[in-house]
Amino acid sequence: MLKRSKKHEDDKGYADDKITEQKTRTPISHSETRAETTIIGENISIEGHIRGTEHLVIEGSMKGNIEMEKNDFTVGSKGRIEGEINAQNVKVSGQMIGNIKTQGKVEITKEADFMGEIKAKNISVEDGAYFKGSIELDKEPHRKTALAGKSTTVTNTQPENKPETQTVKQQDKET
Repeated sequence: MLKRSKKHEDDKGYADDKITEQKTRTPISHSETRAETTIIGENISIEGHIRGTEHLVIEGSMKGNIEMEKNDFTVGSKGRIEGEINAQNVKVSGQMIGNIKTQGKVEITKEADFMGEIKAKNISVEDGAYFKGSIELDKEPHRKTALAGKSTTVTNTQPENKPETQTVKQQDKET
């Protein structure tokens, strides 16, 4: 939004108009951090890439990739996105065609229309949402139980019908 300030006269009596840019930002709180949010309105169309260090909500249309690795991204109920999203957490309430990669959670609301691939630690899909795609959940790897030091006895039968006993030691390999 632009705001026009009062006219200013210089030493010679000339007047000039000053125009300043005014941004509207709403703070939003999360469990650990507090960051600002930028909202792109429903009458705005963007074609290109967006990178940022604050939370972003798109209510308009966007064609391109979005990089917000440490911040949250929301496709508003009137938003239409076509592209790749990389953000901390993602919420989809509008239309989206593309892939989502997060370090946190993806939330698909009942108003959403989503087609694409999701890679996240957590996901929720509300009843009534349209979802066509695939999901890959990142989980912490499970630790293998230690088998080192345990012995197993194996009996082999030789052609002469003499049983032969071997001791096989199993070792746990960490990957």
